[in-house]
Amino acid sequence: MATRQLRTRQEPVTCEICRRSLLRGEHATSFRNGTSLHQVCELCTVRAVGEGWVREGSTVADAVQRRTVRARSLVGRLRARLEDNHAIAPEGAATAPERHVHAVPAEERGQLARAVSLFNASEHPRMLAGVIRSLGAPYVYVGSLHDDVVVEVLVAWELCWYRFDADLEGDIVHKRSQGYELTDLGGELAEANASADPDGTLALAV
Repeated sequence: MATRQLRTRQEPVTCEICRRSLLRGEHATSFRNGTSLHQVCELCTVRAVGEGWVREGSTVADAVQRRTVRARSLVGRLRARLEDNHAIAPEGAATAPERHVHAVPAEERGQLARAVSLFNASEHPRMLAGVIRSLGAPYVYVGSLHDDVVVEVLVAWELCWYRFDADLEGDIVHKRSQGYELTDLGGELAEANASADPDGTLALAV
């Protein structure tokens, strides 16, 4: 009687941007960077396009055209917003740049809370959620930098970490750096003062 051979499980695919292993049911998208082929998870396709990578099967001209259309759309929205503000502004009102500078909370706790709120309203929680599904709950620290209008958000696992800067005046959060070795952070980590939910949103410790 012939014995039945068991098929070995296919090796998991790793996203070459966020470095997490794709879960069962997830599909990778192929991108080219020159002659190099990269596998990217669905959550990171926007970041891949932003890096200048071209989706497999499309041309460089297609990618440039899509970026141009998005840029024009963004410029159009900003122009319309400025025109609307100008139309409703009363005589002698502050100029647009002055109106867009937001008051920064005086107390540190208020600054950290504002930073967390800005982070949760950004696109970054979606990216974190994908990593959390693979690596579990992270270490999270939120702290003021030397500039009291910028707050740092550090999210780390044993296998990777991300640093974000929350601009309290400009109401914007951008990723400053990322890495895969905790030793790159330099010194010992401060005690965690925040946590991350499965959906990637953050909450300050009580």
